[in-house]
Amino acid sequence: MPVHRGNIGEVVLSAWDGAVAPLIECDTQKETNRARSRAWMRSLAERFGEHYASKGHKIFWLGNDCNQTEFGLNELLFDLAVCSVSSTKSLERQPRDLPFIARCHWQIESEFSRQNTRDLIVDMSKLVMGAAENKLFVASHRGDRERDVLDQCAPIAACCSGTVYFCFVSHPDGWENDPDAPVLHEWLVDGWVEIAVSAAR
Repeated sequence: MPVHRGNIGEVVLSAWDGAVAPLIECDTQKETNRARSRAWMRSLAERFGEHYASKGHKIFWLGNDCNQTEFGLNELLFDLAVCSVSSTKSLERQPRDLPFIARCHWQIESEFSRQNTRDLIVDMSKLVMGAAENKLFVASHRGDRERDVLDQCAPIAACCSGTVYFCFVSHPDGWENDPDAPVLHEWLVDGWVEIAVSAAR
């Protein structure tokens, strides 16, 4: 079953639990944060993979080398992209199938920076450029500033095609201290509406 409005909360929460449970520790906090960020993206990709496991779908992200043979790359434009693929014939004397992206179901960007919101704005702007049915942006929890962040990103969400979701999760440097659960929002015409994820536990 595809990921959609009715189950995105469950998918995000399951991915979050899968990322934080191992509690990755490295020699430095910087290395730990990087490894935990990769674990988050891997867990998210795995959860989406469970819903798009058919042969006609591909999941692109930096840690996935399964698409190297056909596409020659791991990541395709976004941190994570879930796509349907088709093929066309090559122009060689003995034609072979050349795969191409026929449809994009999900485009996902994740930006944990808390220094300022510039990086966040730049990365979320990438979602405007895509034609996916669904877009998900992930940022670090900001405490009482989260409403300000959502308000700042509202004009960007309004420019996106498809359904847009914004998710706050704990920054990787705080995963060992009972990290806050994800908080998920959907962009509607009148603004951001929170989607409950706790019920998915």
